[in-house]
Amino acid sequence: MNQTNRNALLYAFIVSIGGFIFGLDIMLISGTFQYTTVEFGLTAIEKGNIAAAPNYGALLALLVAGYFCDKLGRKKTLMIIAALYIISALGSAFAPSYFALFMARLVGGLAFTSLSLASMYIGEIAPAHMRGKLVGLNQLNIVFGILAATILNYFLVEWIAADLEWTAAIGLNEGNVWRWMLGVEILPAVIWFGLLMLIPESPRWLMLNHSAAKSRSVIEKLVPANRVEAEFAQITDSLKNTEHTLSYGEQLKVLFSKNMRMALMIGVFMAMIQALSGMNAVLAFMPMIFQQVGGGDSAFLQSIWVSLIGTFFTILALVLIDKLGRRKILLGGLVVCASSMAIVTYGFFNASYVIDADTLIALGSTIDSSALTSIVGVEYYSDISFKEAVVGSIGLNNFALIESELLLAATSMNSSLVLFGIIVFVCSYNFSLGPILWILFSEIFPTKVRAVAITSCALVATIFGGIIVPTLFPWQLENLGAAATFLAYASFCVVGLLVMAKITPETKGKTIEEIEELIGGDDKGEASDGFAPKEQGSKLNATNT
Repeated sequence: MNQTNRNALLYAFIVSIGGFIFGLDIMLISGTFQYTTVEFGLTAIEKGNIAAAPNYGALLALLVAGYFCDKLGRKKTLMIIAALYIISALGSAFAPSYFALFMARLVGGLAFTSLSLASMYIGEIAPAHMRGKLVGLNQLNIVFGILAATILNYFLVEWIAADLEWTAAIGLNEGNVWRWMLGVEILPAVIWFGLLMLIPESPRWLMLNHSAAKSRSVIEKLVPANRVEAEFAQITDSLKNTEHTLSYGEQLKVLFSKNMRMALMIGVFMAMIQALSGMNAVLAFMPMIFQQVGGGDSAFLQSIWVSLIGTFFTILALVLIDKLGRRKILLGGLVVCASSMAIVTYGFFNASYVIDADTLIALGSTIDSSALTSIVGVEYYSDISFKEAVVGSIGLNNFALIESELLLAATSMNSSLVLFGIIVFVCSYNFSLGPILWILFSEIFPTKVRAVAITSCALVATIFGGIIVPTLFPWQLENLGAAATFLAYASFCVVGLLVMAKITPETKGKTIEEIEELIGGDDKGEASDGFAPKEQGSKLNATNT
């Protein structure tokens, strides 16, 4: 690897560390629910709100992120985001109430825009032949963060269960372990803030701001000397009719113009489909799902294995993304995601639940279990009816205290099948839907509207994947049951397959300017069918086959 490629890799890796912190955040919270539910008396909707709180913040931030990216630059905006992660982690670790925890995590959500800004920045500095891999580092760091969080959660729980001397010495106990889970995010956020000082500004943003000399100097760090002039000329030509004084509203108008129609459609549908596949719900509530399966104390350990396997497939995707191409990986991934969710649905559909006498005795050490006598030996064929019967007998507060132990003892199902389905889904998602979203975002929009375009599509992803899906997931489990919930996710994957097969082109190996011409036509909006200019029609059709 030559020096310019190493520079591109270094800058992309530093920026993508925001993805690591994002992965930490969404997975660390999953380990806290069994503790915060008892401490704050959380309802199902409140648990969903805490999981989704960062995404409410992201929703607000994405409305203005494009403006700040254009005014302050990509680098300064990313540094502001890193500072917000630090503030959020501190507030979450010391939250005295449900509302305080919700608000601290909402502040962290302002920093979730790091995902869209990272794909924007990396897409603008990456050489065309490396862009898939480098933008994919965003997803790789997300899964590394998820893996790190599952390992940390597991060991924190194991340490307090072992009642070790050193845990008592530092004040780590069952009452505050969830605070330690959320507090570990502080360190990587501080490190990321420091590393961001080392990256240069995007050469395309510099060009937009009439800093041609600075832009050229950055390009010289990113491409071989014999290609600097060609790269500089291509960027200059692409932006020659673009004025930086274009207002945010005017950029939106350009985004919704005829020759941007197909790029916008691809971005919006991709954001919706990735979200509605259900991955954010699976991640945020993975230990809860494994408790539902009957994982009990091993739920955290099972989460580690799922995250570890998922990480391997993300690495595999980065190795193959610039060889196989985006379209094949995306469509194949949707087929596997739909099939694996169908397997999970089948496993829950055939489950049964029954409390026996031994279980009743075991529960007696935690609550007064005599109220459950009337349903001992009664077999239930849905998790909804079983939970309703238990809650009706002992009340919601007592149920929260014994939920994990009760489901472990009472559930009869093919748990291996469900675990297999979840593992296959996570692997497929990390190989396809996860990295492809950010790669497509970085490729399909021209520089002149990229800030507003990527943040607008990320806004859609946040609404669906960050708010609707994780907020409703606990409610769905409680009111619709696990089988119906996972069947819905499988159905969305099928719909996604049909839509994306129709509209997604292949973009591997092309520069941003070539992709702009391929999808949108020229600046005059001359597109034969809203998809590609006439002279590019046969070329695009070839990439779709």
